[in-house]
Amino acid sequence: MNQCITLDSRLRRFVYDENRLLDERRFDEWFELFAEEGVYWVPARAGQTDKEGEPSIALEGRLLLKLRVDRLKHERAHSLHPQVRSMHVVQRPRVEEPEGGLDAVSCNLVYFEYQGGSQLVLGAQVRYLLREAEGRLLIVEKRVQLLDCDAYLPAIQLFI
Repeated sequence: MNQCITLDSRLRRFVYDENRLLDERRFDEWFELFAEEGVYWVPARAGQTDKEGEPSIALEGRLLLKLRVDRLKHERAHSLHPQVRSMHVVQRPRVEEPEGGLDAVSCNLVYFEYQGGSQLVLGAQVRYLLREAEGRLLIVEKRVQLLDCDAYLPAIQLFI
């Protein structure tokens, strides 16, 4: 039983730490949390289950994630000036039944993005599929189900 409690605590801590990396603009460290096959997915409609056959707001593997992370650090990324800041307010993560041999954890999230006097607020349910490798948890899939995914959305500059 202690082992289960330890795993639950570790999974919850992972979610808090992952969001803190984003808020602290530690994008390279955040990128390293993704497994080689890892995917960051923001579906375009509620209940969407097909990543490949339907449009998505974002569907990014490691290659695209790396390009975005590098862009966030580039001094000529004019759309990022003045600097964009974010805050992820995470409700206590829920550990779910494993899926396909992967640990599953989810949480409700309120995302704030601020730039040059404008603030964007988004609500979402976030679900992580994680696997352990060499003593670390890695993201196989991070699914961000926006509450208003079917509404007009302005450009989201950072990662939710």
